[in-house]
Amino acid sequence: MTDEGASQLIAVPDERTLIVWEGGDPQGVPVVFHHGTPSARLQGVLGAGAAHRQGVRLVSFNRPGYGRSTDTPPSLASVGLDTLHVTDALAIDEFAVLGASGGGPYAIATGLADPARVRAVGLAAGIGPWRLIEPPDSGDPDGPILALADAGDVSGALKGFRAQGRIAYDRMLRLSDEAMVEEFFRDAPEADTSWLDAEATRHWAADLRDALQSPDGYARDNVAWGGEWDVDPTRLRVPSWLWYGQLDRMVAPSHGQWLAQRIPDARLVIRSGKGHGGTIFTYWDDMLATLRDQVLSQRQA
Repeated sequence: MTDEGASQLIAVPDERTLIVWEGGDPQGVPVVFHHGTPSARLQGVLGAGAAHRQGVRLVSFNRPGYGRSTDTPPSLASVGLDTLHVTDALAIDEFAVLGASGGGPYAIATGLADPARVRAVGLAAGIGPWRLIEPPDSGDPDGPILALADAGDVSGALKGFRAQGRIAYDRMLRLSDEAMVEEFFRDAPEADTSWLDAEATRHWAADLRDALQSPDGYARDNVAWGGEWDVDPTRLRVPSWLWYGQLDRMVAPSHGQWLAQRIPDARLVIRSGKGHGGTIFTYWDDMLATLRDQVLSQRQA
């Protein structure tokens, strides 16, 4: 297995399939990576080199609706259970979980799904229940769509986010890889994309094209973590690390502070001078080593 890893389709209950990627050290400590939004399993390739260096078996899978993973109704908890199905299929008993940005709530859901198997939870700029943390103003474009979900019209909310996703990404997907990635990060501060070299651009383009074969995963994510959460962070008992960027304009440090006040065994780290991408993609070694060590320490306890 190369540092770029390999993918396979895995059957899960209800005649569904999830496409799963593995990279890093095949004999290492397992860490499941929940990708951001919109993204897919190949975002994990960006951490494969660090995983190999740190003795980590890095696993990621497309959430429902992304690429070849069967779509399901919006839910955080169900993806926590899907994570257990994936680790069962890969003969993984105990593991840690890391969620980046829109994958953060799913990392929490995984820790709640089986705290006996999940030894550590990490959030890298993981979004919290943002309408509670930072109530949106009346001009927020997501507000009217999420109001449909609040009123019980989940299908209407999904339809709204699918339309939003097509407007945002369909034209972008017709560009060359380099132009598409440049457009994707157009509004990001230049200092926050220093990690995005030629190799990372190639991987990001491959991941984005896989993730956005349809807008279903994007829509599902936005309803699952944008609406009322079906998991309760206060019930998480797994040792947790919350890594946030001081200058993050997408997921502000207030999300980490909100979660740190509610997750009983949480350690909050604010990355000085870092924005969103810098918080996630320049600290792979540190985050994976931290989660690996927590798994190993519990094995020895």
